[in-house]
Amino acid sequence: MPTKHQWQSRIKAVEREYVAMRQAADRFLEHAQQDPTILIADLRRGEIVTASRNLEGTYIMRLFAEFETGARQYWDATWGTDIKTFDLFEALAARRTIPDTDLQNGHQVRDYRNSLVHEREDQPESLEVAVARKYLCTFFSYLPMQW
Repeated sequence: MPTKHQWQSRIKAVEREYVAMRQAADRFLEHAQQDPTILIADLRRGEIVTASRNLEGTYIMRLFAEFETGARQYWDATWGTDIKTFDLFEALAARRTIPDTDLQNGHQVRDYRNSLVHEREDQPESLEVAVARKYLCTFFSYLPMQW
């Protein structure tokens, strides 16, 4: 099983992927504006704009998926019960003495991710990928080195 640091590295790797794709999307959009003939398969500039606009949200979901997989793996190895994600945060915070600020930051990422996945009307404050990564890695830092 991966260690705490390996899970944090996996979360960080998703952030680095986002940075690479952000740069690629920006350059692609720029080049498509200069030369629309580079677009293939009936792709239109507007679709590139939409993909670029949605890129950060897509990577927030990926960050959260890595975090949740690792947190659930720890939970299953330690307590082995099925638990909702909200309760997973609460239970880990209680058992690992995670400060309330770090718990709330973790919930902030969870809430934002949920708003992206479920397209809720009550939109929480948006988060940048780097901030979400920081919050999730900080939360993860309270888990033991191995489980």
